[in-house]
Amino acid sequence: MFRLQKYVDPDRNSFAPRMSLKRPSSLVWPLLIVLALIWGSSFILMKRGLYADGIPMLTPWQLATVRLGVAWLALSPFLLRHYTYLRSHFWPLLGAGLLGNGIPAFLFATAQSRIDSSLSGMLNSLTPLMTLVAGVLLFGTRVRGIHVMGILLGLAGAAGLILVARNDGPLEINAYALLPILGTVCYGLSGNIVKRHLYSLPPIATAALALTFVGPVSLLLAAGSGLNDTLTSVPGAGKALGYVVLLAVMSSALALVLWNMLLQHTSALRASSVTYLMPVVAIGWGLLDGELIGLRELGMIALVLSGVYIVSIAERGR
Repeated sequence: MFRLQKYVDPDRNSFAPRMSLKRPSSLVWPLLIVLALIWGSSFILMKRGLYADGIPMLTPWQLATVRLGVAWLALSPFLLRHYTYLRSHFWPLLGAGLLGNGIPAFLFATAQSRIDSSLSGMLNSLTPLMTLVAGVLLFGTRVRGIHVMGILLGLAGAAGLILVARNDGPLEINAYALLPILGTVCYGLSGNIVKRHLYSLPPIATAALALTFVGPVSLLLAAGSGLNDTLTSVPGAGKALGYVVLLAVMSSALALVLWNMLLQHTSALRASSVTYLMPVVAIGWGLLDGELIGLRELGMIALVLSGVYIVSIAERGR
C-alpha cells in the first residue's frame, strides 16, 4: 500500500514528498528467530572469552572494550555514506550508543565473570518488561491492568532468579545477577529511543552511528587494558579473543542492524519479545557446556516469560 509522506531530508533543509511502502509484517518472525539465535548464543561466547576450562582468559573490561571496538570497526565502512544523519539525530544516536551498546556490554561481561551464561540469558528475558516500563515512564506509553499484572509476574521471576538456586541446595543471593537486569533497563530505554526518534533512518546507519559514540573510545581503552600482555602471557588468550571478535561481529554489529530493521517493522515492545526465545538458546548452550539448571531456576524463568507473554497479549489487544 502506497502513501505520500513528508519527510526531512538530512542532506537538505527542505521538505520533500516521498513514496513509502507499508512494511510487511511477514519479516517480523524471521527477524525475531535469527536475532534469538544470535543473541542467545552471545552468552556462551562471552563465557568463552572470559574462561577456558575454568582458567581466566580476558578480563571483563577487555572483553567489553574489544567487543565494542571491533563491532564499530565492522560497521565503519558505512559511516561515510550515512554521516549526515549524525548532526540531525545526535542525541538519540548518543542515547542508543550508550544504552543499547556501551553500558550493557560492561554489565553483562562483568556479570558473567561470576554467574553462569544460562542465568544471564534467563535474566535478559526481562527486556520486554523494561521496554514497557521505560515507555510508560518516559515515552507516554499507555498501560492497562493486564500490563501491570505482567510486569509484576516478570519482576517476581527476576527476583527469584537473583536468589540463585542449584538443584536442592539452599538459596543464596548473588549480587552479580543484578547486573543483567540493569542491562535490560538500558535495552528498554534504547529500544524506545530508536523506535521514537530514529525510526526513519536506515538500520545500518543507526547501528554504525550509534557505535561511533562508544567504539573508538573502546579501542583506546582496550589498548590500555594490558591486552597485549594478556595475549602473550596467558596460554589460550588468543583463542578467547577470537570468540570475542565473533561476538562483536555477530552479536553487536550484525544483530544491531537486524534489530533496527525489526524496529521499523513492529513496535518496540513486540521487537523486544525476541527474548522469548533467547533463554532457550542460552540454556541449551549452558547445558552443552556442563552448566546445571535447577528446577527452581526453570520455575523462575517460567514466571518471567509468563509476565512477558501477558504483556505481549495486552499489546496485541490494543
